[in-house]
Amino acid sequence: MRLKEFIQKKEWKKWDKSQWAILILAGVLLMVIAVPAEGLRKEEDTAKQDIAGESGIETNREDYADGLERRLEDVLSRIDGAGRVKVMVTLEDSGESIVEKDTVVEAEHMQEADREGGSRTQKNTQTTNQSVYSEASGEKNPFVGKEMAPKIAGVLIVAQGGENTAVKQNISEAVMALFQIDVNRIKVVKMNIQEEEY
Repeated sequence: MRLKEFIQKKEWKKWDKSQWAILILAGVLLMVIAVPAEGLRKEEDTAKQDIAGESGIETNREDYADGLERRLEDVLSRIDGAGRVKVMVTLEDSGESIVEKDTVVEAEHMQEADREGGSRTQKNTQTTNQSVYSEASGEKNPFVGKEMAPKIAGVLIVAQGGENTAVKQNISEAVMALFQIDVNRIKVVKMNIQEEEY
């Protein structure tokens, strides 16, 4: 309430230069205190990323599969007759990062003629590929031009309506359309009665 009254009564217009200087210095002091705190947070985040990076591929792979499972459960449970759905997705690999490369082509063309009127032509071509690197904070990292998502090995769907042939077919066709995988990599089964109660 005091701040509101202070602003409405325009008492800040009565301040002299020393009071304004103290207010500005207090603001600068708060900013100086906040800046190192951000640096510490960044260091902590970097340390967490390093720890996660040690198991990196596996964590990313699991996170990717978990995300697919959640989204697929949400979509498949909306199919008429499917009921509650649980999904398990297995991956063949962890994806692929395609590194950009510079291609250098060196061509040499040599033509010789001898005194007797004969000639000889020789062409040499040499092609080399060199990875492109980006430099950030003194570290060289390969420049990734394209990242491929992990390939899906198989999908297991446990659905309340899994005993119905039409529901099984609809679920299988939906998964085939979403992931471009063959029907032999998809299994739809009926949910256990105990599981249905939860």
